[in-house]
Amino acid sequence: MKKKILVLGGAGFIGSHLVDVCLLKGHGVVVYDNFSRGKREYLPKHEDLSIVTEDILDLETLKSTVNEYKPEIVFHLAAEHFIPACEEMPGLALRKNVEGTQNVLTATTNIVEKIIFASTGAIYDPEITDSLNESSNIKTGDIYGITKQTCEELIKYHVKKGRGKVIIARLFNAVGRRETNPHLVPAIMEQLASGERHIELGNLYPRRDYVHVEDIAEALYSLGLNEIESDVEIFNIGSGKEYSVEELVKMCGEVMNEPIKIESVPERRRKYDRPNQLADITRIKNVTGWEPSRNL
Repeated sequence: MKKKILVLGGAGFIGSHLVDVCLLKGHGVVVYDNFSRGKREYLPKHEDLSIVTEDILDLETLKSTVNEYKPEIVFHLAAEHFIPACEEMPGLALRKNVEGTQNVLTATTNIVEKIIFASTGAIYDPEITDSLNESSNIKTGDIYGITKQTCEELIKYHVKKGRGKVIIARLFNAVGRRETNPHLVPAIMEQLASGERHIELGNLYPRRDYVHVEDIAEALYSLGLNEIESDVEIFNIGSGKEYSVEELVKMCGEVMNEPIKIESVPERRRKYDRPNQLADITRIKNVTGWEPSRNL
């Protein structure tokens, strides 16, 4: 059945791929994006796609967009999610992520059938070295994690008050085309593309669960179109496998058939960096049937 879908942050890294999936499945899509990081060229020209250029901090425009288009499903991906930027400008991160999310909840109250909110696996306790499931202990260690945990609490309050249904999707490390922030993989690719074979990175020890952005888009879509039992549900989205920075660079060398040296330099190191982060994706597999189809 064709649905009207609103994607907040729909021109960004993950959002643009989600838009592709929704249009491919035959739905009408509205993208709401301020284009501070998202790019118009990431969006296709399509008769079923409408674009609203605005910020989620503009509550009145957000309300009018919801009232005009009357979406049945809202995917909320708009956020400041580059951790160094959050650390440098915590006030801005709090506004974008927390106030912005409250605006989304306010604008959709008792109007939208379901919201899918993009949270993060970074809110789990960094002392847990086993795989992380949706019941694992929460303990954030940076501004980004604090904003996302706060958003989750706002969402639970929203649902408790009977204002709508929400799915919280805790995303692990996205990789793939259309990256809009200088995360690890783009940093590696940029240096290799310039001809460097001795590359400079930050911390080399962390192990992460890297999941392809197109798999994430398909997972989010499956959650959006799936019936949920409770008014609020939480799902991990990851690959179920983790790799260190050194292993990732080694893979690049194997693909290129060239040796690559890496060096950890102080200016790229994060003061806080959890040792590992591995998703248990059993729940989303069981509920929706989704599982990643692409490997690192």
